[in-house]
Amino acid sequence: MKAKNYCPEYEKYKTIRQWALLGQLPKKDAKGVELWANRNCQTSYVYYSPDEVVPATEKELQDFFQPERDRKNKLARLNRKWRKEAEEKKRQEEQKKIFDEAVEAALLPYRDLIWKLTEKTKELYPKKEYPKSIVIDTETTGLDPFRDELLQVSIIDEEGNVLFDSYFKPLRHKEWSKAESVNHISLKMVADAPYINEKAAELYAILSQAHWIIGYNVDFDLRFLMGSDIITDEEYNAFRTEDVMIQFAEIYGEYSVYHEDYKWQKLTTAAAYYDYDWAEHEEAHNSLGDCYATLFVYHKILSGE
Repeated sequence: MKAKNYCPEYEKYKTIRQWALLGQLPKKDAKGVELWANRNCQTSYVYYSPDEVVPATEKELQDFFQPERDRKNKLARLNRKWRKEAEEKKRQEEQKKIFDEAVEAALLPYRDLIWKLTEKTKELYPKKEYPKSIVIDTETTGLDPFRDELLQVSIIDEEGNVLFDSYFKPLRHKEWSKAESVNHISLKMVADAPYINEKAAELYAILSQAHWIIGYNVDFDLRFLMGSDIITDEEYNAFRTEDVMIQFAEIYGEYSVYHEDYKWQKLTTAAAYYDYDWAEHEEAHNSLGDCYATLFVYHKILSGE
């Protein structure tokens, strides 16, 4: 196939649209010739010679350009819709920001009091011996440990015994649609749940006795516990942890050239890799179910399977 720009014999040839813009259309028996539009040879069109076209009626031209007008009108409607949706999303985000800032400002005078009460309940909580090695998982309203909130915390020991499992009612958030699409925890599910500070002492009693904290992206969980004043910065930095996610990443072996390290995998990927049966703990949902899966993967890694 030839490129039109490099063929002088086709200089006066035009596409059907180009002829239509001049008020002409190809004859019924016109065959035309297919040519590359330019020397890059990426797009080809059928070109017609001046002898293959005749003057078109106004209706013929209207019929020819109607699909093009329809496409343009549809695109214009879509653009208006997208702009409207983008403006509405921006408006909602701005309203949410204003609401969050107002809530933060309203809560500020009470934060110190809540923290003092939490510390006092830790002191008064009955002394009890807990396992030294635990598995933890959390569900949250988002990814920011100092703006988002805990929705569920689950802790089991290395034998799979449940040490702690509770939903929490957020203090500030009334919706978390993006997180809900992942963890399936709705506002209705936590409407009657305790606030995090009501369980702070019990949680702290377990964490403070732990020598090893095992988790899948365990740093994420601990940061949220720190953001909720369950543990201090010093305690967070002092914990000895086993991050199963990082351990499994090397085993899975998907290397990221950009990060110059092994790519982190989802817990579901790790569980599937070792043929974990989620139905084994049908009564466990959300973070508790993830605790069991994490423990299973951890034991598989330790055994070298």
